[in-house]
Parts: sequence; structure tokens; C-alpha cells
Amino acid sequence: IRESLQVVRSRDPRIHRMPFLDAGHKLGGKKEGGGGSDYHALGAMEVICSSMAKTLQTALHPPDWLQGNYMAVRYEDLVVEPIKTLRQVYGFVNLAVSPEMEKFALNMTSGPGYSSKPFVVSARNATQALSAWRTALSYQQIKQVEEYCQQPMALLGYERVGSPEEVKDLSRTLLRKPRL
Repeated sequence: IRESLQVVRSRDPRIHRMPFLDAGHKLGGKKEGGGGSDYHALGAMEVICSSMAKTLQTALHPPDWLQGNYMAVRYEDLVVEPIKTLRQVYGFVNLAVSPEMEKFALNMTSGPGYSSKPFVVSARNATQALSAWRTALSYQQIKQVEEYCQQPMALLGYERVGSPEEVKDLSRTLLRKPRL
């Protein structure tokens, strides 16, 4: 509840920004600018991206006590290279990966399953979720996320899109090596 209130209070109503949701979106309100749904979506995005930027800045310039005591792992890396990433994480905490865990990771990320719900991640469809945002969000929505989240995106190695065509070209990766 406390975090939800922080999100709601974070949105400065004096700042005019384009609505996050498209006018025809089922969540869009009847009020000008998208109504309450937009207000909460934008407030949440501001708080989440600002908090993530602060955390990543700490990771980039860690205090002595934190150096060598954390590991950044992107979801995309776990999905694209599950065994390699899993071994890196386990190695970081001085554990050996069991064959059962490797099998589980492969099943969760690269099996033959399919889901009609792009953001639901369950056994065998995680690779589908990687690019779901590219088909589910409009170019305008993506540009707005990039505006709010440009610092954490840059640190984590997420490229910004240049055109609506680039968004829909799923053969082009928008990932590069993270700075962490």
C-alpha cells in the first residue's frame, strides 16, 4: 500500500504529458488525456524508472561494502542463454548448477509451448514474452517509456527505437551489452 501511494503521489498533475494509453485502448478513460488510468500508469512509470536509475547508479559506483557483492542479471539474458546465465549466477554465489536445474531453466525458456497472452510467462513460453511489448504497445507508448526510463535503459543495454518499422522488425535485436 505504501509503494502504491508513493506511485500515486509522485505524479505531478501540473506536468502535461501525452496520455500513455492510446485513445482507443480499452483502459483509456473518457476524460481528456486518458483519465485516471493514464494518471496512475504515468505515475508508476516515473517512480519505477527513477528508483531503478538510482539503484543502477549505486551499482555503477558502489560503496566499498557493495563492491563484488551483487550481480546484475537481465531477464533477456536468462531467456536467450539460460544455461550460461544460470551457471554465472550460481557461480557468483559459489554453488554448482544441478542437471535438474539446467533442465528446468531450458523448459521454462525455450520449450515448444505457446501462450496467447504475451506477458504471461509460464513453462516453455518465456522466449515469446521477450518481444511481446513490440507488438502489444504502440510506437507512441514505447517512446513515452523511453522518455521516462532513458537512464536505466541505457545502463542496462536497451536500445531506443527509431521508427515504428524498427519496433515491428522482430529480427532486429534491441539489446547490447549492459554497462554494469
